Amino acid sequence: MISEKQIEVLENELNLRLDNETTEKLNLWFEIFVKYNEHTNLMSSNDINVIFEKHVFDSLAIIKWDKFKSKKMILDVGTGGGFPSVILSICFSDKKIIANDSRIKKINFIKEAKEILKLNNLEICYSRIEEVDCLGADLIVSRAVGKIKDVYELSKKHLACGGDFLIYKSKLVSFEIEEFKRKYKNAKFEIISYNLPLEENFDRNLVILHSFNKA
Repeated sequence: MISEKQIEVLENELNLRLDNETTEKLNLWFEIFVKYNEHTNLMSSNDINVIFEKHVFDSLAIIKWDKFKSKKMILDVGTGGGFPSVILSICFSDKKIIANDSRIKKINFIKEAKEILKLNNLEICYSRIEEVDCLGADLIVSRAVGKIKDVYELSKKHLACGGDFLIYKSKLVSFEIEEFKRKYKNAKFEIISYNLPLEENFDRNLVILHSFNKA
């Protein structure tokens, strides 16, 4: 269950205020996730104990980026257990979210969550992302999938003109950014740092690659 204290954390740390319907959906999602995880491994038992702090809060930290508010179609590449796709779908019903993954056990959970929670703004893409026809997203996001350059090159064809690419990272991986810039010299990055609401220090970063001339 999402506690009142955790709701306060979202308000205080992210300036995100959830209405009762959204809170109820998050609680139902949590029940579904834990039950499903009992027979199909979506997450380690240790992480289940901090699922809000390490996964829900982290998924929603994207709102620290001001431009997120203007994005209407978001493609989540390699969504895994639905982070951030399902969480964003629950909390931002005005946005179209596409959850992509090539692992059927992950996709089966996303399908179940979509049906039970009636997430009409969530679409499911079961495939390797490089094998999918152009989706035209104005934002591509990725979390815990791979290196910036690798994920970008696999998914870049799905960006609409003027779209942005955002990847969640646990550390400031400057070597990944430098590697990217060696190939794409005009690339411009924005980095937003934050901490997860855990007792130990747990640094996280949103690494945003803005639209640029790819020549």
